[in-house]
Amino acid sequence: LKLQFLYLIDRFSCPSTPLNQMSKCVLVIGAAGAVGKRLVTSLAARGTKVVSADRLPALPDKLAKISYNVEPNVDVRDPEVLKGVFARNPEVDAVWNLAAPLSVETALDPKVAEEITMGGMRNCLDAMKVSNVKRICFTDSIGSYGASAPRHATARWLTENPTQDPGSDYGIQKRGCRDLLTNFQQTAGGDPRWAVLPGVLHSEAVWGGGTTEYALEALLAASKDQVYECQVDPEVMLPMIYVDDLMRGLLQLQDAPQAGLIEPQQGYTMPGLSFTANQLFAEIRKHKPGFETTLAINPHMDKFAKLWPDSLATEEAARDLGYAPQVGLAAVVETVLKAHEARHARYIESFRSFDLDGNGTLCKPELYEALNALINPATLDHSAFAPYSWEAVMVELVDRAMSDMDKDEDGRISMEEFESWSRRNSLRALVQSFCQERQIGTSVDFFRESQQPSWV
Repeated sequence: LKLQFLYLIDRFSCPSTPLNQMSKCVLVIGAAGAVGKRLVTSLAARGTKVVSADRLPALPDKLAKISYNVEPNVDVRDPEVLKGVFARNPEVDAVWNLAAPLSVETALDPKVAEEITMGGMRNCLDAMKVSNVKRICFTDSIGSYGASAPRHATARWLTENPTQDPGSDYGIQKRGCRDLLTNFQQTAGGDPRWAVLPGVLHSEAVWGGGTTEYALEALLAASKDQVYECQVDPEVMLPMIYVDDLMRGLLQLQDAPQAGLIEPQQGYTMPGLSFTANQLFAEIRKHKPGFETTLAINPHMDKFAKLWPDSLATEEAARDLGYAPQVGLAAVVETVLKAHEARHARYIESFRSFDLDGNGTLCKPELYEALNALINPATLDHSAFAPYSWEAVMVELVDRAMSDMDKDEDGRISMEEFESWSRRNSLRALVQSFCQERQIGTSVDFFRESQQPSWV
């Protein structure tokens, strides 16, 4: 409701596309990522049909339920896979391509990152040409700016300085995508739009391995009363944005009439807030007075942090999109800490419900009971796993769960291991993935009703 309310405010306070001309069906590639999930949710909340595509073999339940259609196993490096997605979803009239590794991930394996980022964009644009889809939106990054960039940066500066050295493969690959989008506009009459994103702050349980993600790691550590090891210079200023602001900005960019996008290449910065690590830590200590930090500089992260601008321009997005940030540092810290604390409490509650002997660890028999309480075998197509019995399948499921969670391989799962696993997984998703792999058919829902909390 909050997103819908903010969206309606924006609709009536800025140059906007008539409702009957807005995109009616949007393909989101990278839908299961932190930004992708929120974008799908925001689009669906206003009534847009969303096709959610991701490389995962199964998309999260909540995402699937609000999507018009889901497309799992989408590897953007495979052009035929992408053409198949468009062929199966002819209603799609706009695309968000969010498939790209983050800065540190790119530095660790630039070749694979290039295949995903630039190769994936090329394949996506080729598939759009075949299906005659014109509008594509792309998330660029502050990683596109190098040492010669101004401390207060505009998107226009990137277009006016195409040969500047961004100082990283990450920035070079982002520039390559902008070049591909420009070619798409000039040769195929496309309508590409791109947004330069700062670090994205949110209250989700997981995130990638980027530079600005240090802030998310610090907030998570604080929520668990742990010491945080800072990997960037604590006095370096970096631009960030809270995800609620980001969603408003991205929707305004997608919806804006093309005639009103007067910036070169239809590129805009998405400003939010700027702060140093020390300023973040000071705000955290207003809620967690005992919060402690140490310093262990990561050379990749520190290099990027010192290359990138301090802040992003607000004028262009305000003028052409009607967008201005609303969320400040105090609100971000309070919101994210509360979300992590609530999630941690739920993990503890779930763990204790599985820990039948109360010894503080989970063993295979306890995992068996947890799975048995979750699944209703009466709904399963037992012929799909013949000649094995359901009991044998359950044993295999338990073995997989133990293997996934038991990182120190001591045969027991600690609370810390359970929480680490649960941030990225759930027992429901594990069962669904297993059944899909084994081609075990089910009826409408093979989970028992009201037997386990929704986060299990």
